[in-house]
Amino acid sequence: MPPRLPRFNLKLAAAFFLALAALVAQDPTSYLTKDVMRVGERLACRCGTCRNTVGNCPMLRCDFTYPMRRRIFGMKQAGMSDDAIVNTIVREEGVVALSSPPASSIGGLITWTMPAVALVAGFLIYSYYVRRNRKPPEPLSSFDRAVIERFQNQIDRELDDSPGPKPSRR
Repeated sequence: MPPRLPRFNLKLAAAFFLALAALVAQDPTSYLTKDVMRVGERLACRCGTCRNTVGNCPMLRCDFTYPMRRRIFGMKQAGMSDDAIVNTIVREEGVVALSSPPASSIGGLITWTMPAVALVAGFLIYSYYVRRNRKPPEPLSSFDRAVIERFQNQIDRELDDSPGPKPSRR
């Protein structure tokens, strides 16, 4: 008897292609369009693990970024502008949704200027402390002067013996 050829199973093929379609539909990179990335750069990733934006969060299957990208993608497909999307998300989640605080409010202005103010204040305090605690140099002892003179003489001899231009004396 000839060997039986396996029969083509239509149900198995349909299940395979259905599973493949479901995997492709769940691919998080399908939402990474230029528009989603541009809007995502203005929104903070709030997964609690990273300090990135929705546009550049590198975590695979991030619990916050993936749904937010999908949401931004849907809003862009609906024809919303970048500012309208950001304003909608900020209205729902608050100012913490932004990747950088707005400079229009007093809190945002303080957030942007405080690092520079702290740096200048620290420099001024350090300068004051150094000037206040600086001591005048102690006078050299006769032994120290003799050591310096000996090394100065040795340096002069070595420079006189070396070929090339002679250094000028001070």
